[in-house]
Amino acid sequence: MWSAPNQDPTFAQLLEESIQDELSDVQFYANIANEAPDSLSRILITSITGDEYGHARTQAALLHALNPNSAGGTPVPPPPNTGYVQDVMAAVAGETSAVNRYAYLASIAPTLEIRYILTSILGDEYGHIRTWLALLQNAVTA
Repeated sequence: MWSAPNQDPTFAQLLEESIQDELSDVQFYANIANEAPDSLSRILITSITGDEYGHARTQAALLHALNPNSAGGTPVPPPPNTGYVQDVMAAVAGETSAVNRYAYLASIAPTLEIRYILTSILGDEYGHIRTWLALLQNAVTA
């Protein structure tokens, strides 16, 4: 679960970490899609997976604009998959954490343009939470 840092990392360092978190989510969500109980759930999860990859690419472009020499952050391995329902619950928690992360990043963004881009991603993450909750509801009532 993401929380605001105690130290004072640079915006670029936080962006590097965020990129790695998104890439970890891509891998985790792709594994959840393989666990999905039906094709509609699989399609929805695959769509979220693509969004997360897009978030990583967008942030990589921002990072390159801010720091062309950045080597990138340390890769974050995805959590282990433990079963569809548990993994969907973990995805809800992860997306909620991402909302917090993007709110913080937007609050310290060096330009308004970057702030607007990050709040747009934040909005995507809210949408993902709603989708994951619908998938969870479908799974537990099936």
